[in-house]
Amino acid sequence: MSALLLPNEILSMSAQAARLLVESGDGDGALLYLALLERGGDPAQAAAALRWGEERLAPAWARLSALGLAQPRDSVSAPVPREDSRPPEYGRAEIAAAMEREPGFRGLCRELEGLLGRVLSDSDLRCLYTMYDYLALPAEVILLLAGWCVRRDRRQKNNPAASPRLPQIQKEAFRWKRLGVDTLERAEDYLRREEQVDGREWEILSSLGVAERRPAVGREREYIAGWVDMGLSVELIRMAYERTVYKKGAMNWPYANKILQSWHAAGFRTPQQVEAGDRPPARPGRPAPGRPQDVQPTQERIDKNNSRLDEFWEKQEKGRG
Repeated sequence: MSALLLPNEILSMSAQAARLLVESGDGDGALLYLALLERGGDPAQAAAALRWGEERLAPAWARLSALGLAQPRDSVSAPVPREDSRPPEYGRAEIAAAMEREPGFRGLCRELEGLLGRVLSDSDLRCLYTMYDYLALPAEVILLLAGWCVRRDRRQKNNPAASPRLPQIQKEAFRWKRLGVDTLERAEDYLRREEQVDGREWEILSSLGVAERRPAVGREREYIAGWVDMGLSVELIRMAYERTVYKKGAMNWPYANKILQSWHAAGFRTPQQVEAGDRPPARPGRPAPGRPQDVQPTQERIDKNNSRLDEFWEKQEKGRG
């Protein structure tokens, strides 16, 4: 017998929101969106219902914000960290005993030394055993994590010989644990997505007027990840950048993000589709849109389109409030 659903127990989701969530492939983002719906849009209650740590909540919120399905992350207070989350202080005797009785840990040490190209110190071994014992991450997950940290460190420093320290890897391991990236399948899925963003990060930054090669900072990375999830082309991102600079006088990430969200929601995937969508219908006695004399929009029409965009997003923000 099916359960009786009372009117206030039924949640409604727009088809557009469902499509954006499905296209993003972000399971945590979808769960967070459902929690927001179930809690009447209250960010604090949704975060409390999920019982996630800050490091898992923040990326999910950033993806929803980038998709236009949630308010900016800085409007939500972060959960208070637990005071009893400090890992134990492993001594040399404990590490030696683990090396002797736990072949999985012993093999992990050998593999990590080969990856980093150095012998692990006592301090390194304590960091590694914290990941293995306290965080209970499988050895294969730790190796994937360490390999990703090495690649990221070398990319950011533009040095093929660079190697991160074990405390850096341990810090990232805590973040993975809070995100729920604690199985081989989840780690592989997480790294596929991160490497997609890595592969396009500089391409997108350079299209936004960044002249000197550098890694994206935190908020930039969040926006870029959202655009990669939406499958936006670099040509479309460049076009949004140019319109943002024309309107704001400089690059403004939230404004460019809103432009790209509106184009994605409208189904625009190329600059040509955006231009065609901007053009007014042909009038009798006038050339049809698309002819050479109508390729460049007039300054008056650019101003009008920008004003409409500002008004649209002001209404959207009021509606969400």
